Amino acid sequence: MDQSPSIGLLRHWCRSPLFWILVIAGALRLASLGWGLPGTTGWDDDGIAPRDFLFGVYKTYAPGLFYTYPPLHLILLTILTTPVWIPVLLGAKSFAQPDMIAAFLQVPVMTFFAEIARLVSVAMSLGTIVVVGKMAELVGGSRAGLFAATVCALNAGLTYYGQVTNLDGPYLFWCSLSIWLWMRLIAEHNIGRIRWAMLFAGMAVATKDQAYAIFVLSIPASLALWLASDVWPRRHARELVTTLLLWFVATAVLLLFIDGAITNPVGFERRILFLTGPASQQYASYQASWSGTSQLLGDAWRLLPNYLPLVAIFFGIGGAVLGATRAFENASLRVAAAIPLLAIISFTAAFNLLTLRAENRFLLPQTVLFSVYVGLFIDWVAFAGPTWFSYAARTLVVCFALYALYQCIGIDAAFLNDPRYDAERWLAGNVRPADTIETYGDNVYLPRFPLDASVERVDEGLLVGRNPVFHAKDLHEKFAAVDDRRPQFIVVSGRWVSDYLLLDPSVRPGQSVSNGRLAVVRNGEARQYFKRLFAGRLNYRLAHLSAYSTRWWPTPEIYESLAQRIYIFRRLPTGPQS
Repeated sequence: MDQSPSIGLLRHWCRSPLFWILVIAGALRLASLGWGLPGTTGWDDDGIAPRDFLFGVYKTYAPGLFYTYPPLHLILLTILTTPVWIPVLLGAKSFAQPDMIAAFLQVPVMTFFAEIARLVSVAMSLGTIVVVGKMAELVGGSRAGLFAATVCALNAGLTYYGQVTNLDGPYLFWCSLSIWLWMRLIAEHNIGRIRWAMLFAGMAVATKDQAYAIFVLSIPASLALWLASDVWPRRHARELVTTLLLWFVATAVLLLFIDGAITNPVGFERRILFLTGPASQQYASYQASWSGTSQLLGDAWRLLPNYLPLVAIFFGIGGAVLGATRAFENASLRVAAAIPLLAIISFTAAFNLLTLRAENRFLLPQTVLFSVYVGLFIDWVAFAGPTWFSYAARTLVVCFALYALYQCIGIDAAFLNDPRYDAERWLAGNVRPADTIETYGDNVYLPRFPLDASVERVDEGLLVGRNPVFHAKDLHEKFAAVDDRRPQFIVVSGRWVSDYLLLDPSVRPGQSVSNGRLAVVRNGEARQYFKRLFAGRLNYRLAHLSAYSTRWWPTPEIYESLAQRIYIFRRLPTGPQS
């Protein structure tokens, strides 16, 4: 009996090492798909689901309004969630804002939105792994491609961003496709690749603006190297330049249309002013000086082992040198091999050093693209030279792969053992229906509160446009006026309160205090309140601390939504103690 095509395809997949690489990577990403769910708020810091993507599409095209991020990924999620949001929209009492919020802010609706968005992130993350492997395969062969895909799959940072709803994973997927096609354009002397290389670059920028930094220096530099080292592009210069200009203009027009510049020019202008002003200046953490640059690059280097083991970083450096010095069939292949490195340099110079930021998500592009060179070096070191040397190298590679897998599992362990779960259990067992809980800060840092409790979130800033906490009341009052409110419990996120408890706001030479942190430091009354609360000098005592603890796995320390403490204070029956 002839086997069916589907069985034949399955057998083909099972014989493919890449298939098993993706199975492992997929398992690492799907293990914590239900993190913080069911709920009406995602715990993904800076994520766009479950609440923001529909709202973001509306604000992108509503005259005069704007949303922080470009709309391409928001539109994709809107399309995928159509079977739910259309019935909810039609079932709302009216199109007035309170009725719309009440209709959408339901646990089943928000949970569905969050899970769809996370599944899309998983799929794009796996796509990035495949494309990075294709980059290495193009210049180093199939074995180097498999090694590069494995390294990318074991990147702890991509494991995190490959399952949350931040835009960093999706825009990197489009970037990797564009870079791969640009490499193929040069390596294969195929001008037809320009169309999709340009369009994918545009899709990356239409997903998250900072994607521009990957291309702004790397594409001109690779073109210059190609023209200087190979006669073929010089012979086809007219066709090459004409095609480049045509698709650059077409991509730019498409990007402007998607971004709302054509349909909502006022809103688009306001978004650009926001991105180049408050959005970048508010969080700059380094000085615009040589000292600041040195400090930023040093901090970035110290963060790299959070993505890949340090030995992999050195392997990647060796792979980059190997790509520049090895003998290729033609000069174009050497240029193609340099493109991921040029993209790394471009992003570092045009984004990190320009915005003066080196947070964890702003090093993800560099570490993912660096996987190409780690793969090239592993292929060389594990299969070149004497037998004893090759086997020693393979042993080292296996050890570093196991350690990288250990780091990735540590990310999942932090998801699955989030301290907020413990805080929720404690609150469920200790809060009575008549009790009031006071809390502070952004939704993404807070646990889910008991539905029969009275929850009040207090803030001294403006409440207009703020995402509401499910079944909670937002109050615009002084933090220090807690004795007027007299809540039975106070729930504080350690991540949110850290700046208020900062003892010394001084920084190292080259660093600066961001505007956001500076505003907190200058709020002496609020800082004094939280210091007194944590010191036990108010009418409250720490009743429970939920902290991340594990015997076997590393504690991820660079993700603002993971492994953060939750402090629960209970009101004393008597007055404050001295």
